[in-house]
Amino acid sequence: MSNKRFLFVSWDSLIGDIAWQTVKEGHEVKYYIQNPEEREIADGFVPKTDDWRQEVDWADVIVFDDVLGMGSLAEELRRNGKLVGSRKSFD
Repeated sequence: MSNKRFLFVSWDSLIGDIAWQTVKEGHEVKYYIQNPEEREIADGFVPKTDDWRQEVDWADVIVFDDVLGMGSLAEELRRNGKLVGSRKSFD
């Protein structure tokens, strides 16, 4: 696979290991963590963003971890041409 831009979105930093592996594979990555108490997880390993919605146009692939209630948003992003790792049935 050619290098892609991945945006990882997490409420409780449950996907940092996959984001880091994606960085190690040579892809560009931005990682958003909603919970302020968890935001330092993966510091120094994975580049972060403070506003994931500002990064949607930048990203080729958007991955949500097991965030309940994000399925509808994921499907909207998919309809707008984004490759998204989530769906409404996961809610």
